[in-house]
Amino acid sequence: MKKILLLLTGMILFSTAWADNDLSALLNKVSFPLRAEKWVTTTTAAVYVGVNASVSDAGIEKIQSQTLGQLQRLSNQGEWHIISYNRQEDKSGLESIQIRAEARLPQTELTNLRSRAKSISKPGNTFTIDDVQFSPSNTEITAANVLLRGLIYLQAKAEVDALNKLYPEQKYYLHRVEFVSTSIVMPMMAMSMKRNQGADTVNSDLLNVGNKMEMMANITVASMPDILAKKPLIN
Repeated sequence: MKKILLLLTGMILFSTAWADNDLSALLNKVSFPLRAEKWVTTTTAAVYVGVNASVSDAGIEKIQSQTLGQLQRLSNQGEWHIISYNRQEDKSGLESIQIRAEARLPQTELTNLRSRAKSISKPGNTFTIDDVQFSPSNTEITAANVLLRGLIYLQAKAEVDALNKLYPEQKYYLHRVEFVSTSIVMPMMAMSMKRNQGADTVNSDLLNVGNKMEMMANITVASMPDILAKKPLIN
């Protein structure tokens, strides 16, 4: 009696899915996670510069353009962007301006960086190197993600081929790829030059350290039962 009930239930589910043209529930599926990793090295560093200036109210309009011009004197090998700007009046009645700027600079521009920041500073307008980070750029991360997805696809294809070799009658195919996360695994050693370290140049050993990127994906492989493969789809 139980076998008959199970058979009837299966026929009802099959008929419902067939009528709704939703055959996903009837596929033979195999799901598993995949992981790929790649080391990404960069030839540029993100340089963060702090600017502190005291100006009269009349000089407010010129401070941003003047700052960008002075940053070009610090290095003209990257595009400088002002990422924060704070303004407040000090006790003397002058406007106190704090600016933080960023640019990606090639390794050759990192030598004597602090000395050059001091050389463009003057009383009432100082430049300091706040941080130098050897992290991949957005362009390098995008390129790495493309390669990682390619590795995931190759692994998925290998799984499909292996299943079809073991079960040739099933005719498995790649049903779904769901990328769930991409992360950058920082190395154990430091990868930045902080202002309080006091070094004027970056240790060349750090330039050879890369970042490991990891990508995770959930894969679903499926095969269509013979009864579905042979039956024409009802519209």
